[in-house]
Amino acid sequence: MDSKLRQVVEALVGEGQVAWTPTKPRPGDEPGPRELFISVGSRAEALPPHPRMLAWKLPQWTRRSVRSTTEAVLHSAAELDALSAELRQGQPEGSLAPLTLRVHEPTLDVVCASLLAVYRLLHQDWPEGADALGAYLAEWEQGHTETVGDYERALGTVFYAALKLWPSQQDGRPAREVLELMASVLRTVRLPAELAKLSETLIPPVISRRLKADALLYRAELSRAQRVQLDIPIGEGKDASVRRVDALFLSSFQDVTVLRLLARSDSENTHYGQGFDFMAIHIARQEQARAWHSFSITPERAGTLADLAGWFDELEGPRLPDGTPRATGKRRFERQPNDYSDPWYSDGYASPVGRSTMVAAPYSGTRLSRRELWEALWSRFNVGRNVHVLRAHTVFARPFLWRGPAPDAELVSRGFRRCDLSNQGGAFHPAVVNSFLGATQEADVLHYEKPTEGHTVRVSVYPNRLVVVWVERPRKEETSLYALVQEQSALVESRELWELEPLRWLPPWLAPLGPERWLVYGAYRISRGRSSMLDDSRSMQGLFHALASGTETTLEKLPSEAAALSRRVLRDASGETEHWLTSTGGARLEFLLEEEERGPLACDRDFLLFLLTIGQRYSAFETSRRMAEVEQRYRTSRWQNLRPARSVRSDVMLFTNSLWHTRVSEDPDINARYLAWHSLHGLQETVEAMRDQASELDQYKRDQFDRMVGILVFVFLPVSLACGFFSGAQFQDMSPSVGIPGATTGWLVFLGYTAAFTVLVFGTVFLARIMSWRRR
Repeated sequence: MDSKLRQVVEALVGEGQVAWTPTKPRPGDEPGPRELFISVGSRAEALPPHPRMLAWKLPQWTRRSVRSTTEAVLHSAAELDALSAELRQGQPEGSLAPLTLRVHEPTLDVVCASLLAVYRLLHQDWPEGADALGAYLAEWEQGHTETVGDYERALGTVFYAALKLWPSQQDGRPAREVLELMASVLRTVRLPAELAKLSETLIPPVISRRLKADALLYRAELSRAQRVQLDIPIGEGKDASVRRVDALFLSSFQDVTVLRLLARSDSENTHYGQGFDFMAIHIARQEQARAWHSFSITPERAGTLADLAGWFDELEGPRLPDGTPRATGKRRFERQPNDYSDPWYSDGYASPVGRSTMVAAPYSGTRLSRRELWEALWSRFNVGRNVHVLRAHTVFARPFLWRGPAPDAELVSRGFRRCDLSNQGGAFHPAVVNSFLGATQEADVLHYEKPTEGHTVRVSVYPNRLVVVWVERPRKEETSLYALVQEQSALVESRELWELEPLRWLPPWLAPLGPERWLVYGAYRISRGRSSMLDDSRSMQGLFHALASGTETTLEKLPSEAAALSRRVLRDASGETEHWLTSTGGARLEFLLEEEERGPLACDRDFLLFLLTIGQRYSAFETSRRMAEVEQRYRTSRWQNLRPARSVRSDVMLFTNSLWHTRVSEDPDINARYLAWHSLHGLQETVEAMRDQASELDQYKRDQFDRMVGILVFVFLPVSLACGFFSGAQFQDMSPSVGIPGATTGWLVFLGYTAAFTVLVFGTVFLARIMSWRRR
């Protein structure tokens, strides 16, 4: 390091020569007589430029297209020379009067600007690497990460790694090691390209190790991050066009700059392969009481966050985190949307051209949690807000066990009427129509309906006292996909549907079966021409999954990878219709390129497949439960074999061999969706388990019968042989013609012995079955 740079470093480190203060000036404050503002302060556009306010976001510098505070210092040579002359008055040769630097946090731009300003004050000249440093800092401050170099060799990343290793003092003064590192860079570097890839001799080994560790830590952080897509508006109008970007919601102890550099160049883990354009970062800094939040969008891409800081201020409300009222007063910037003492800051406030690409860390803390902020962003920029749903027709269904009197008579007495759905099942086999759709009085499943308040409430009565309550909810008004999913998920979890008049009296007769929520199936008509980018991104797929399953669409409840793999998505031959099938519901999506007039959405064969498989699924559960009860009673009750017990084996065989488990239609598309429902509900495995259960029960009964027969043969056969032997021995001299039953005493003796021992054997078995304490 040469002597001039050494003198600058000593001046910046020595407390008697340069005083550092990070205290934020109030709106309208100006520097004192021997003070420089470095990257802080605010000034109205109508006021003349102030020579010692060096912050590139001030109007006096933005009008000159200055892009960093370091550039502002390089443009202030005459003003700094005048200040240098003022500081030398009355001082020994070569020395300056004490100087105060009021600075922002010790960022790369702030430290470089301070270093160059003091160099100019001491030597009335610039170091040889000043122009290259100014050009590099201009790109860095504008966030143009594609030009600032590789992570492990760039000046910016090396600086922030050094800042982590050698933190600044409480008064904002950088550590000596950091200043010496920047001085050595100024001494050797002459071109901006050299700053993008520093020589290995300039980077201390401890920093190199830190940079390599940062990359590994970033990969580890990705496993806990939320990776989604957002629609960022390009303009500031209400109906402005949007651009879809990859977004990263991340909590980390790493530096914001480190994360942005690594994430924006990370094309491997992004959907569009261009890195994460939007970053929402929360960094917990232990030395500070307030949470540290940062929200930014890559500035080299189109998009704006013009009103985001003001919107956050509105979310904050009128109180501070401690509950005290928020102060109001003079605005720090003329474009600030309110007069609060803002905890949020946007560089769009300070820019006449609307450079609103970043909402930085709050100044005075926020009462909003990290999750609340992220959910607010997720809802505000959700991709589903720009997907137009022209019409919707949704069915909400829940299975129950009927615990009241005969359901048919009870439903009719409550105003329900029998309905025939066979006219909607023309594509099904006749056996399915007759059994399931209520075409005849002898149908296995009967359907009842009662219209009310724009809805149609239906009850389907299945065998085994299983009923499915389902509500048809049509919607003709246009809405967005995001709003529809929010509305639907609220209905699934709430009791609003139970407030419908036909359903108010039903709950006492219904025993819950399965999940304590409504299952959904819907048909939705979507305008592809008016919807932005209906792609296969995680956010869009998550919306369709939520629509099909009735789940809530929040950042916290995005479908997991397992849920995504478990769903089925079937498309028709033309590709205009998709069927989304999940274990808790489904959706038929019709995509229209032009908003042509088509027939109304209604309950059709897709809904019937949904109801058919619901009945199969829960009929299987109920049959299996009843089988388990019979088997348990048979194995544990001493009286079970002495009284007739109603078996469910016939129900099992009827269920497993019925036409409901074969092809339901000659249409291969319908059969494909039917088999998809079977796979999602695990019905094939359920049927196999029921067959095994029935076979096991039969085998147990056979074993018990064989054991009883063995006992009888073992006891009764010797007794019979003995009786025959003694009878024959006693009357062996008589001719056979005399031994007619009832005509001789010998046969009476034989029959008496036989009867006595028979009663003895069966009585013994009977008493053993009754009195035995052994549980079989």
